[in-house]
Amino acid sequence: MNIHDFEGYIFDLDGTLLDSMEIWQKIYAAPFREVGLSMPKNLLEKINHLSLADSAKYTVQNTSIHLSAADLAAKWLKTARWAYARDVQLKEGARELLRQLHDAGKRLGIATATPKGVFEPCLEREGIAELFMSATSVDEVPRGKGFPDIYREEARRLGLSADECLVFEDSHMGAQGAKDGGFAVVGVYDKQSAKFAKQMQKLCDKYVYSLDELL
Repeated sequence: MNIHDFEGYIFDLDGTLLDSMEIWQKIYAAPFREVGLSMPKNLLEKINHLSLADSAKYTVQNTSIHLSAADLAAKWLKTARWAYARDVQLKEGARELLRQLHDAGKRLGIATATPKGVFEPCLEREGIAELFMSATSVDEVPRGKGFPDIYREEARRLGLSADECLVFEDSHMGAQGAKDGGFAVVGVYDKQSAKFAKQMQKLCDKYVYSLDELL
């Protein structure tokens, strides 16, 4: 597969373009620490493909934290806004790949589980916001990233069909959802999802350990 043969490119953010998964681990864990609890070790992989509201509902239902889902989501949202405005950085090769595709006249979009109003300051700070035609968040579609909904909606916003788009994902759930929607997928390694690397290599049309490999 030649990655330059497509008209549209749909990028996940966290773990794919942004080196942010460890930060999300801390964001999710903070409310647990506040009440003297430890966050379950596998919670991140259970919820990182869901909307923030659905992540909070899952966490309240499946852990011993005594907060309402709304209060938990609000705590996470406040911390995330701070982190994206100041701390979250691009992964190696991300800026260069995006500019290369943009300069070639390709249509670039975002499909992310992070709510709108959170990630934009990071993209502005890193100088890449203007490269994207549109963005879709999981909370704008009926189902999470284990399903094709978000990728199909972002392709629609780009004015393209699934077979005209290439999806970039670090999550095996996201990659499966995109494949089920008829999209070609590039899997991107992230240390937070390293245990799924072999699964991703089988599932995806191409798998890279760094976006630098695509330059």
